Amino acid sequence: MHDGHLCTADAESRVHPTGSVLVVDDRIAAVGPAGDVAEAVARLTPGQRAGLRTIDARSMLVMPGFVNNHWHDLFAVRLPFKGALRTPQDQADEPGFMALGGDIAKVSGGFEGFRRLTDALEPEEARAVARYALWTQLRSGTTTLGDVGSVNRPEALADAALDLGIRCSVSAWVGDIHCGPGTTSPERTRDTDTELERTRSLLDRCAADRTGRLRAWPTAPYLTNISDELGRGLAALSAAYDVPFATHVGALRHEADAVRAHFGTTPLRRLDRLGLLNDRLMAVHCAFADAEERRMLLDAGVHISHSPAKYGPNGESALTETGLIPELRRSGLDVSLSTDGGVFPVMGMAEEMRAAWQMYNEMAADHTTLPAGEALAMATRIAARGLAWEDEVGSLEAGKQADLVLVPIDDWRYLLNPRPLEAYLALGGTQDVHTVLVAGRVLLENGRTPHLDEDALRDAYLRALRSFSARVLGVAEKDLTALFDDNPRLPARGPAPA
Repeated sequence: MHDGHLCTADAESRVHPTGSVLVVDDRIAAVGPAGDVAEAVARLTPGQRAGLRTIDARSMLVMPGFVNNHWHDLFAVRLPFKGALRTPQDQADEPGFMALGGDIAKVSGGFEGFRRLTDALEPEEARAVARYALWTQLRSGTTTLGDVGSVNRPEALADAALDLGIRCSVSAWVGDIHCGPGTTSPERTRDTDTELERTRSLLDRCAADRTGRLRAWPTAPYLTNISDELGRGLAALSAAYDVPFATHVGALRHEADAVRAHFGTTPLRRLDRLGLLNDRLMAVHCAFADAEERRMLLDAGVHISHSPAKYGPNGESALTETGLIPELRRSGLDVSLSTDGGVFPVMGMAEEMRAAWQMYNEMAADHTTLPAGEALAMATRIAARGLAWEDEVGSLEAGKQADLVLVPIDDWRYLLNPRPLEAYLALGGTQDVHTVLVAGRVLLENGRTPHLDEDALRDAYLRALRSFSARVLGVAEKDLTALFDDNPRLPARGPAPA
């Protein structure tokens, strides 16, 4: 790849306005000014040079592959939960259960319900949904994905990642209790040992993978859904397998009161009590903490992952209400960006970078608080660190896996701008992603995935969605007919394969 505008996202935030990247096998052999890389190419053997493919990037912004370290596949529940069955009008909408500080009992109940839906997916449905869901991530420039629990079978997500060619840290959606409304004692929902074995089996399966693109980690959806025994068991697995642990914590204003009512302490103190508050922890959305808990986060070296572009559409205030996340970043904690999940395709990493770049600077009344290059690092190198994958991906540096994202910068949005990354964050987005390489392999070219039949991928997903929605969710046939058969915005589809 030669003569692109390279934003390396390395520790020095180096930019090469006319730069090149030499990839040998699956790794970056040289990166830097075009002339220096040309000399590295000249030093290759004739056989190596003959095997090179040249990508002309003269009109491209070149970045590391995006690392989305907190994501959920919720594509199986696209019809209910204020999804595709909504009316076209939006004026009568009411706040959801994560709005206005959060209805924690409903959040806990929703997460418990998600697990039951996961168990109800047939293997072929799970496979079709997973392939389409992960394709949307590849299409948006994400090359490394951190699944923090999905409404899908973890084995289906693992197989889909290998099939599509991207990297993924997969997890099992585990939980053994539920904290209902008006209660102070959690309701037992599952056997703890069975849940731990589910996670252990997934860790073993992924540890045996030899592609280098598949990992697993223990995660928990919410502290209201794990008993003390399950929490301690997940901490033991994180330590034994030397992998990160992730959970949503301090996400909502009312969370501390609900956790205190059921467990006698606050969320972060409970994590500490369970042995989970340490430098392996990825604390997702961590926005609400008292002064002592803030010191605990800093002392433990916790990693914070947040999704600023997602909060407004869901009525959450995890960035602006307390300002804790930017404060923790200023204090030296790793803070990364992620997309979270939704029943429709969520904002991509490009949109998360834009939201952080704009909101951090606005909150500080200082446009130098978060330069565009640091927003990129939060979506790449720092995000990879949260997954313990920084040695392999996250920046354009010699020796790392060759994961690259290319975006055209030859239209009016970039005219005469010496900083195309700023223009991309201001006026560009997910749809502009043109080319994606994972480990040196071109998986997206001109906005299309040449190794996949995208129409067949979509059609298989729609068939699985219809089947699951009718069988498990009880969606009426008239609604299914209106959505799938009489919808003029859906392209005509051929018959299901025999």
